Amino acid sequence: MDASRERGAAAVEFALIVPLLVAVIFGIVEGGTRYSQQNEVNHWAYLVARDLSIDPTKSANSIVTTLKGSDTSSYTVAVSPSSPCTSSSGNQVTVTISSPRTSPSGIFGSYTIKGKGVARCEN
Repeated sequence: MDASRERGAAAVEFALIVPLLVAVIFGIVEGGTRYSQQNEVNHWAYLVARDLSIDPTKSANSIVTTLKGSDTSSYTVAVSPSSPCTSSSGNQVTVTISSPRTSPSGIFGSYTIKGKGVARCEN
């Protein structure tokens, strides 16, 4: 084979492999971002549950505001039971946080991440 044919074959192989490599890189970035976001929301839910188990008079939304900052309008926080750590509520508090997110690349659109945290009451 002469050199021009080998260069042409290499160009064709390159053109076939590059889209696959780009797709793998996008998949790694998307998967890593979603994993990180899920871990973050789970951690927030646990911290809110822990704070409520220590001081049930606090508001779950104010705790999330302290953790996240001023923009918590897109987060939904649910506390179970509604009056945590009372004699009738049992011995644990469960916090579920729903957080709408968008794909970093924009290819996969938007999705909602739900985090759950459980803590035993301290009183």
